[in-house]
Amino acid sequence: MSGLQIRLKRLFHKGKAFVVALDHGLVMGPMRGIERPLEIVGKLKNVPDALQMTPAMLKVVEENFYSRGSPMLIARLDTANVWRDARKYEQGYYSPVYTVRDAIEAGADAVVTYLVVGYGDDRVEGYNLEQIARLRNEAHDYGIPFVVEPLFVRREVSDSVKETSIVKYVARLASEIGPDVLKVDYSGDKVGFSQVVETSFSPILIRGGPKTTNELEFLSMLRDAVDAGASGVTVGRNLWQSSDPEKLALAISKVVHENQDPKQVAESLKG
Repeated sequence: MSGLQIRLKRLFHKGKAFVVALDHGLVMGPMRGIERPLEIVGKLKNVPDALQMTPAMLKVVEENFYSRGSPMLIARLDTANVWRDARKYEQGYYSPVYTVRDAIEAGADAVVTYLVVGYGDDRVEGYNLEQIARLRNEAHDYGIPFVVEPLFVRREVSDSVKETSIVKYVARLASEIGPDVLKVDYSGDKVGFSQVVETSFSPILIRGGPKTTNELEFLSMLRDAVDAGASGVTVGRNLWQSSDPEKLALAISKVVHENQDPKQVAESLKG
């Protein structure tokens, strides 16, 4: 397992991990901010510790990762219709799209999968668990870190549930499957989220979640999550839908890696 440990140490080499998720196209289509992958990756490539995208997107932007100081690459292996705008379906689906070998051939250093709980037919959830177990074994055969992103979703709600008791449940459920890292919703308060961390077996990266109203609110959420015990952050639309993604990425790095005050960092963004 030395290859696995080397890759995990690279991800957390600064103590905490700062990951940017760019894989939304597989579930949400060409969202504003990621319509042109080469452009956004070119702006962000030198700041985060890792970028998360599909193997197909990795091939499109691979020229950005030829240098020694390039960030790690985390490949998304699966999809679900949880976030579909036109919610016309009888039940939810979950489907693997790529193998771990596909991810490695595209240049990935780690892989990530969904665990979608409470959504649609229970047989879909059972199939999801079976596929996660298969992909975990494949990832570990190759010495690749395996990240699980557990979500609790109700069909009538457009995003995952973030209540502390629910987040704690799905995080523990995912922990028992044996991932190397969890990517978990922030429950909204430090005390509650510290319980999520305490009852999980794997280091936790928080999900950046839905768009926040301003940069101070966003940076403060990241700081609170780290203070509550998160091992890092994964951010998406709050970063690449901002007016200056590169500048905000540098601000996030200061909050996560340098323990700087979110208020001061947010003020510096106005200059």
